[in-house]
Amino acid sequence: MVADFGLSKEEIFDGRNSGLKGTYGYMDPAYISTSKLTTKSDIYSFGIIVFELITAIHPHQNLMEYINLAAMDHDGIDEILDKQLVGKCNLEEVRQLAKIGHKCLHKSPRKRPSIGEVSQLISRIKQRRQRCLTEDNLSFASNNYLYRLEDRQVELSRMSTIKLAETV
Repeated sequence: MVADFGLSKEEIFDGRNSGLKGTYGYMDPAYISTSKLTTKSDIYSFGIIVFELITAIHPHQNLMEYINLAAMDHDGIDEILDKQLVGKCNLEEVRQLAKIGHKCLHKSPRKRPSIGEVSQLISRIKQRRQRCLTEDNLSFASNNYLYRLEDRQVELSRMSTIKLAETV
């Protein structure tokens, strides 16, 4: 699981070992119910990381509840945006990034984007920002959040490649 960066441990539920390895809050619900880890499980974890960066809310602090509440309103992400980012970021970029995060968290793993699709969507945000950079020096990227996401994205791609190589 990508969110654990090799530090995963077996989860214990009701005093019994579950056989699941990961960190609660980052684990894909489909993985929890089936015990089958897929690249789409990593995509789910990446979605959690996206929202953790946008909101500064840890998954153990009911992050999913905040995400679900924000999803009810077009500008809902504005309400859960990390207060340190308010006034220092491009809200439209944050909203676009949140849309990517929502796609990654889709309940059905089949409907989640591939890492390639996630990469393209993030690249489009960056391209738009680069075109507008001279107009708006308070871009979301000035806080290095998109660059940090890119680093996670590259790491996710590497891990997916490693996992595929191990299964072949």
